Amino acid sequence: MSARSYIGSVRVALLDDHALVLKGLIAHLEKSPSITIVGSHASSRPFRAMLATMPVDVAIVDYSLALDDIDGIALIKLLRASYPKMKILVISAHEQGLVIHSLRLAGADGFVAKSQEPDDVIRAIDAVMTGREYLPPRDDDKGETPALVALSPREWEVIRQLLEGLTVGQIASRSGRSLKTISTQKSAAFRKLRISSDNELYLLRDYILALDGGPA
Repeated sequence: MSARSYIGSVRVALLDDHALVLKGLIAHLEKSPSITIVGSHASSRPFRAMLATMPVDVAIVDYSLALDDIDGIALIKLLRASYPKMKILVISAHEQGLVIHSLRLAGADGFVAKSQEPDDVIRAIDAVMTGREYLPPRDDDKGETPALVALSPREWEVIRQLLEGLTVGQIASRSGRSLKTISTQKSAAFRKLRISSDNELYLLRDYILALDGGPA
């Protein structure tokens, strides 16, 4: 565990829809004498209700909640607007550069990948409590801030239609192009966006559409 460099205990609230993760985090954080767990919830509605009733220094929030809960980026923006002084740490198994970048833009103070050691959560709390940003150690390009994505007009067209819910076959039929052409353009766009699945595309929907100020 890292040495403390601030005075007093830190009031921490947790949000994660996975019970094992939540209980594991609580059990580990409670070992630190400088941390007080003030509440934990599995969904955002009671979590936000709790924040409205008590002061919290650090909110530790899962990025990907249940499907019927609020989107992770939208939640971070909401928390940042409502509690400008509260530190927001995001934990997630989605540690792609685009995810981290979009969370930072939304107002997160730090990010801890679920593949990291539990002590890294305490290090992250120390970092944000002393005004520093915490990001996962980089052993590859996962944590890099992505460069401006330069998709071609055709690639943007495919991405937009995928985000509308169309399949590759439907896009090919609608555009009058071959299935192979659409598949190739989809693969090229995914490579430039540094994603590898439709699920990642949907998770990054808001960020990707925000990039679409005009195709390259």
